[in-house]
Amino acid sequence: MAQPEGGSEAPAAPASTRSSWLRSLGRRAAAALVLIPIVIALVFFGGWVAFAGAVVALLLAAYELHDMFTHRGWRPLTWVSVGVALMFLVAARVDVISQPHNRELTLALLGGGLSVLLVLSLGWLILSHRSNEAALIDWALTMAGAVYLGWPLACFLFLRGDALGAGNTGFWWLLALFFMVWANDTFALLTGHYFGRHKLAPHISPAKTWEGFYGGLVFTALAALIFGVALPSAFGHPLNLPWYHALILGVLVAVASTVGDLAESLLKRGTGVKDSGSLIPGHGGILDRMDSLLFAVLIVLFYAALLKDVAL
Repeated sequence: MAQPEGGSEAPAAPASTRSSWLRSLGRRAAAALVLIPIVIALVFFGGWVAFAGAVVALLLAAYELHDMFTHRGWRPLTWVSVGVALMFLVAARVDVISQPHNRELTLALLGGGLSVLLVLSLGWLILSHRSNEAALIDWALTMAGAVYLGWPLACFLFLRGDALGAGNTGFWWLLALFFMVWANDTFALLTGHYFGRHKLAPHISPAKTWEGFYGGLVFTALAALIFGVALPSAFGHPLNLPWYHALILGVLVAVASTVGDLAESLLKRGTGVKDSGSLIPGHGGILDRMDSLLFAVLIVLFYAALLKDVAL
C-alpha cells in the first residue's frame, strides 16, 4: 500500500504545494472509505469469497505490472506468470479445505507451478527472442512476477482459513495485518510530511524519510496491540498473542511494509512510471495499495505459524 512519491516529504513552504497535498490526502481518505468495508467483508467471509477477491486482485495487479514492464520495453510472459500465480492460489485454497495434514495435492500444485514457470518461460523466451539479453531480462521478470504477486496472495488465503465470520483465529490475524499496514502507511505519510528531514532511500524514493518510517513504526505497534490483543479479547476470541509478541510483530510488519513500499517504488522508478495505474483516485493503481501488504503478510503468516496459531 504505497504512499504517493511525495507522501513522506519534508514540510513544503508554498501554499499551492500544501493545498495540493491536502487535496491528495482528501482523495486518499475518500477512496479508503470505499475500500476498507470491501476488505473487511472479504476478511469476514473468508473461504471462496476471499479466494475470489485474491483472484481479482491478482489479475488487476498483473495487468498493471505488465503495463509497467512494456512501458520500459520489456516483454515478460505475463500469461505464464498469472497462470502460475493462480496455481499458488488454488494450492492455498485446496490446502485450507483439505486440512488437517492432507498436503499431497497442495505440494503437487506448488511444485508443478514452479516447474512450469521455470521450464516453459525460459524455453519460450529462448526460442522467441533474438537477443540473449532481452530473453534473460524477460525470463527474470516472468519468474519474479509470478512469485511477487502469487505467493503473498496465497499466503493471505493460508492465513485466513475457511471458517465464516469472526469466530476464528484467521479472521483476527488478517484483520490485525490490514490495520497494522494501514496504520503504518497513514502515519508514515503524516509524520514524514510534517517532520521529515532525513531521507530514507533517496536513490529509490527521494520523498520518504526516516522520521516517516519511525512514525509509522510507532503506530503500527499500537495497531498490533489494539487489533491483535485488545479487540480479540474484548470480543471473546483472543489470539495466541501476548502483548510483547504484538509489539515485536508490529515492528516487523512496519519494516516489511516499508520494504514492500520501496520495492514497488523501485519497480516504478525502473520502468519510468509515476503510479502503477489509475484505478483508485488519490492512490494510483491496485499495486500502489497492495505493495506493503505483499511483504507484510509473509511476516504475519509465519509469525502466526511460529506461535502455532496457523497450521502450515
